[in-house]
Parts: sequence; C-alpha cells; structure tokens
Amino acid sequence: MRSFVFGALGLATVATLSACGTNTPTGPSAAAQPTAAASPASAEGRTAGAKLGSATDKAVAKPAQPRQPAKPAQPAKSDLGELERLGIDLNEGVLIDVADDGVDRWMQVGRNGVDFTGTTRTDSTMMSLKAAPVREKNRVLIQPPFWNEEVGAGHCVADTAGAALRLEVCKRGKAAQVWTIVPAGDSGQFELHGKYGVIRVEDGKITTGGSGRTGLQTIRFAS
Repeated sequence: MRSFVFGALGLATVATLSACGTNTPTGPSAAAQPTAAASPASAEGRTAGAKLGSATDKAVAKPAQPRQPAKPAQPAKSDLGELERLGIDLNEGVLIDVADDGVDRWMQVGRNGVDFTGTTRTDSTMMSLKAAPVREKNRVLIQPPFWNEEVGAGHCVADTAGAALRLEVCKRGKAAQVWTIVPAGDSGQFELHGKYGVIRVEDGKITTGGSGRTGLQTIRFAS
C-alpha cells in the first residue's frame, strides 16, 4: 500500500511542478500598447513650414511689368505733298509772282504792309512757304527769311480785312497767318486763300473787290 500511495503522491508533485512552470504570466501585448499622440511641437512646425512655403512662393512670383509711358503726340503739320508734285517751291527762298501779267510783280514787305509792288530781288521780296501747324492739307505759313534769321517765333505774313497784308510775329494757330494754297490746274499756278478770302492783285495792289488777278506762282529766288 505504501508504494501506491507514494507513487501517486510523486505523480501529483510532478504534475504540480509542471503546471507551475507553464503558467508563467506574460506582459501586455505590444499591439495593445496605446499609440503615442502627435507632438504639439511637430504640428506647429508643419503649420509654420506651410506658411513659410506660401510666403516664399509669393516672394518669387514674377513682378508686374511696368506700364510703358504713352508716346507724346506728334505736333500737327499740314501735308504739302500735292503742292510739291505740282512744282510749287516750298521751304526755300522764293518770289511769289502774279502769273501771266507780263511784268514782275512780286510780294514785298514794305512800310505800309505787304503788297505785290516788288520788282527787284531783295530781302523784302524773298519769301518762303512752310507747312502750317494744322491737320488740314495744303496749308502754309508765308515767312520772309530776312525777318526769320533770329532765334524766336519769327515773323509771318498775315491776312487782314483791308487791302494790304501785314507782317507780324508768328503765333501758333492764328487763323490770319495760315494760308490755303489752291492749285489752279497742273502748271504750278495757284490761288492764295486767307482768312478774309482769295488774294486778288491789280497793278501791284491787293484789292478787296471782285477785280484783279488771282493766279500766282513761285519763282526760286536764286534762279
């Protein structure tokens, strides 16, 4: 009987020891560990980086092109191309002659104004036709070179309501100083129209009535 009891007791002891060896408690699983929350410092760093990137993008953006200044308007100047093609002498010293009257009657600056009493080539009979500062075509200023040698506005022949014309200081845009040359055919002859009408000449004098010649021509002063 002792042997059976001992054997059973020994088996019980062994079983107990085995159970103790296999029931060793284990720690919590790694998967069960709580996830660490994102660091506030890291979040702030990302936000600051995004803002910095945006500011950098703006800084390197292509600058706006500066506006080009407007070109200054060109001053008005009458087109005299037709007169040049017809052989009317421009921008040089000329005699303005009464055409087809058989005698020399040239425009002349005198004591009592400007008339067609000139018969010799002098400073007082040398004229020059220059483009007037207007948009309309075939408009000229009559400027005697002798009275336009000095720096300044110069002098222009101006129309008047009376018979004789007048020499006066040029004034831009003054209607009495702007003359319209109206071609009379293709021979180079023309009529001279001023503020008060067409110029008519009779015996060297400008008339205010309906009589007198209207056909004029230019003759080169140096010819």
